[in-house]
Amino acid sequence: MKAFPLFVFSFSILLAFTACKKEKTCPGFDSADLSEFAYPAPDTLTFENDQKEQFQIFITEIRFSEPYAFECQDLYNVCPCLNSAEAFATDSKIATSYCFLKMEQSDVSEMQYFHYNVRGFQFEFDFINELPYIDQMEHLTHHASLTIGSTSYNDVIEIRDMDLASADIQRVYFNKKNGILRYIVPSTGETWDLIP
Repeated sequence: MKAFPLFVFSFSILLAFTACKKEKTCPGFDSADLSEFAYPAPDTLTFENDQKEQFQIFITEIRFSEPYAFECQDLYNVCPCLNSAEAFATDSKIATSYCFLKMEQSDVSEMQYFHYNVRGFQFEFDFINELPYIDQMEHLTHHASLTIGSTSYNDVIEIRDMDLASADIQRVYFNKKNGILRYIVPSTGETWDLIP
């Protein structure tokens, strides 16, 4: 008879553990969310330095995440579905395709990360959750506007590479709507601006 309470307790724990496991089905990327994405495909981005030399990035393809299912094991059944859109590109120096921009978002929060790869300098930024706290991040600066040539861009973020000794790119200026606007190469001191 003493084994019965132990059996009931063990059965309850097992039941609670298995109840927490539930298969969750996640949708693929919704093309309606492309309004948040700066680049179409095909697209060509042209950057120019002070000597009028040009560097081009050729966006060749946009890939969307596919629907998937997984076993949710969270105690409260809060398991996020992640979906993404990725812009693949080649450029003036690299003929092999690489991911230039990936937008990743979740269905359980307002998280929306933008992962950039500018000439090997990789960084990410969440405009929704990080922009309000940008003054607390020493490697980021918010500019209300940035003028390049005769074009003005609003809500521009400047990110600095903190490891300057090994960086090929020192600073990148970007915003959500237009993507990469300017980058600075420390070894040559060149500033490369987007030509609209």
